[in-house]
Amino acid sequence: MMTTANYIVKAVVDGEVYIFPYDNLGDAWEALEEFYHEDYPEELIRKDGGGLFPIDVIAMDGGKAIRKYEFTFNIGLFRAFFDKGHTADGIYTLDQFAKDIERKPEDKPDVKQATDIIALWSDWCMGYDDENLWLDYMVKHPKGHCNRLHLQEKWDYCYEEYGHRAAMNMLWRELDNRNREILTEYILTKYHH
Repeated sequence: MMTTANYIVKAVVDGEVYIFPYDNLGDAWEALEEFYHEDYPEELIRKDGGGLFPIDVIAMDGGKAIRKYEFTFNIGLFRAFFDKGHTADGIYTLDQFAKDIERKPEDKPDVKQATDIIALWSDWCMGYDDENLWLDYMVKHPKGHCNRLHLQEKWDYCYEEYGHRAAMNMLWRELDNRNREILTEYILTKYHH
């Protein structure tokens, strides 16, 4: 996206992405205030319900993003900082506000760290559950579309051709995206290593 704005605010509400460009602002905090006072009430107040959603402020220079700040929009905190300037405990400083709205890894429960995913996959490939457990899970899954014999034949071929340590990686290559999703779901929810 090409823009001449010096800040862009990106809000994700109910899976929809909203982009708000802002010109001639001094810093990311001004962009947040502009978003809160000008765009949030009119654009998103009916959609976000509880007033909590991820929001990024992207600093731009010559049409290119040079820095991204990741926050969580919280209507109560924004109101306390931008409208009141205080909380029940006293003056609400910029440092405290920044700390309160900073988006942390634990605020993204559905996003695992890449190293965790690789470690889990490695553990699975080296010590996967009995094939009857995960093959049955795949066949019986509501999104499942293969019969047991078909999946069993794929697995048997990979196991015999590549051995037990490489079989799972090779099976992964043989599966379509839907079956990959089902196997991933099994590993994330049922596999206990």
